[in-house]
Amino acid sequence: MSTTKAVRVFEHGGPEKLIYDDYPLEPLGPHSVLVAVHSASVSGWDLKYRSGQLSGVTLPGRRPLPMPQQLGREASGTVVAVGSAVTRFAPGENVVAVVHPENPYSPQTYRGLGNLSIGIDVPGHAGLGSYAQYLVRDERMWLPLPEHVDLEQAAVVLWPYATAHRLVRDRLRVRLGDTVLVCGASGGMGEATVHLARLAGARVAVTTRHADKTELLEQLGAELVVVTADHQAARERLREWTAGEGVDHVVDYTGDPDLFRLGVDSLRLGGKICPAAGNQRGGGSIPLTMNDFTRLEMTVVGIRGARHHDALTVLDLLARERIGIRIAARFPLSDAASAHTLLEDSTTLVGRVILQP
Repeated sequence: MSTTKAVRVFEHGGPEKLIYDDYPLEPLGPHSVLVAVHSASVSGWDLKYRSGQLSGVTLPGRRPLPMPQQLGREASGTVVAVGSAVTRFAPGENVVAVVHPENPYSPQTYRGLGNLSIGIDVPGHAGLGSYAQYLVRDERMWLPLPEHVDLEQAAVVLWPYATAHRLVRDRLRVRLGDTVLVCGASGGMGEATVHLARLAGARVAVTTRHADKTELLEQLGAELVVVTADHQAARERLREWTAGEGVDHVVDYTGDPDLFRLGVDSLRLGGKICPAAGNQRGGGSIPLTMNDFTRLEMTVVGIRGARHHDALTVLDLLARERIGIRIAARFPLSDAASAHTLLEDSTTLVGRVILQP
């Protein structure tokens, strides 16, 4: 097999820039695994990459984001063939793609920060992503799946849940009885954060701009859904929910400066806030003052991906049916443009969007 159906983007622009065609498939090397893709996710990262919002973005020790590119961070599928030196996998076995690869020889990995390790290409970033019928990758870029694990769920939980696991467990250190506010809970990262915070014993509130999302967000596990049409009313509602104290932790996945400010104003004394959107809408400065740090003794924490340990924890939770993500829509690989359009334009979408070759 020398070619595969795939979707690639050759120039920045709208969804019409996604080109479905036959493309060369990397030859099977001694340590390679050929996988027939069952499901691949569509994410906000893909939209930003395609549209050019990430043009010129580089991470320390990582290669610049290339163009053309085959997008897609997550994938699940079935092994078709393996290289002569592969011993971990055999044809017919189900696997999931590694979405947070680590360079084992990086100084960051030695320090326990494998998510920040340098000298490695992340799929859908600097390496070819999962928008394809077949993928050939090094055996270290796949993880085995038990037969009973749903392939759709495997394709959409690893990225958001592993990142959320690191955020909830290590960066915020959420404890039993804590209160957590999640801004941007309708996407995968937000839903995963809600679920894991609940598993940790926390009470969770979420924000939304659209009141018609309330019921679905409550079904995802939110104890309180705050509509943010009126920010003053939203702040008062959050204060009331916490008996006037404010929330222990805030996570913002929206990049909206006004919602970030709402989070700061909703913190309790000594609270923590994490701007986790990756970039800020509209640019400019984060709406913080020196006095915010002093009067609240607040802590601001960053987050960038997850470590291999987080991914293994998530796969264990998935195998034991403790976690899952809502699938909002499914599209054939050939209609990736429609998937991008839905994710970009919908105001009612809650859950993940997937492509199925």
